Amino acid sequence: GFILMSICSIQHRGRPKQRMPQAKIRRPLTPAATALVVLGIVATARMALPPVTSNPAIAAIETATVRLVIDGDTFELTDGRRVRMLGIDAPEAASPEHPAEPCADDSTTWLRSRIESRPVNLQITGQDRYGRSLAWVHEPDGTLVNLLSLSQGMSRLLDTFGLPADLEPSLRQAASEAQILHLGVWKKRSSGERRNRT
Repeated sequence: GFILMSICSIQHRGRPKQRMPQAKIRRPLTPAATALVVLGIVATARMALPPVTSNPAIAAIETATVRLVIDGDTFELTDGRRVRMLGIDAPEAASPEHPAEPCADDSTTWLRSRIESRPVNLQITGQDRYGRSLAWVHEPDGTLVNLLSLSQGMSRLLDTFGLPADLEPSLRQAASEAQILHLGVWKKRSSGERRNRT
């Protein structure tokens, strides 16, 4: 019995030396290593997530034909759907409730000359409260009509619902340049025209 206890005692004394390497392995990660782990987790999560359909760069593209342009930012398709262009706010056309806003006719005429009775490529991101499809509108050659409208002064920038990160810089630049050049809606109006708008 004494011999067996001595052997167990010797084995027990040797165990701490075997555990030393394990204690070294469990050291906390350095800040740099922690950052790499976090980046890896984020990258993996992004790959696993489904695409965000509100991003025009990856939203599904639908080809349709414009039947009628209603005003500078709204039109109707041949299938009866109404489309409201995203990122822009064109002057209101005349209605029984109010007269046309300055530049409304020019804006409507401009959009009509671009897309009426023609095919367009639509990137639809949803609907507004009136049931209109909200879309980024491209001509067949890829021209983004929303952006072109801003650059020509046919509308003002509308960022109430947010703007896609890949388009925001160019949209803001187009609107700013049109304003600096006093194009379209930014044209200096006479006092008579300003009174008519109120």
